Amino acid sequence: MIERHDLTTIGKTIKPHGIAGEILCEFSLVLGDDNLPEYFIIEDEGILVPFFIDSFRGRAKFSAFVHLEGITDERTARLLCGKEILTDKAINCGEDDVEYGLSFLIGFTVVDRTYGDIGKVTAIDDSTVNTLMAVSDRLIPAQEAFITKIDNTKKIIYTQLPEGLLDI
Repeated sequence: MIERHDLTTIGKTIKPHGIAGEILCEFSLVLGDDNLPEYFIIEDEGILVPFFIDSFRGRAKFSAFVHLEGITDERTARLLCGKEILTDKAINCGEDDVEYGLSFLIGFTVVDRTYGDIGKVTAIDDSTVNTLMAVSDRLIPAQEAFITKIDNTKKIIYTQLPEGLLDI
């Protein structure tokens, strides 16, 4: 039996693509032939259901068109949209050298060396040159210079923000 604590979120279903049941999906990591799991797990009506992958076509670095076994039309595909894509924690998706998208950080807690617990990342704004993390009621630059460590297991981003940044 599939247990939620044995799973990790790797993406989200966005919208149907075409009429044959294909779904546009956004991922928090780069997936390809070398690290694609055999199946995705999607919670459907409260039940964790494994869906085997029939086809996977990369669209952009962190998105792809996915056709799941048993999903054969747009209506059925639409029922699965807006849901988390999970996979077994035990399956190695190339995590040792994986490249994550910034959307992966949504839901992580930001803990600063000086300011302490700042809050959870609720959104990523990458519409400008300087990408920002929305944390509580603040915008924090998502720059490597300020991020000291990311703990994927505990979902914590450790930072060392410049003095006075949160006072703005």
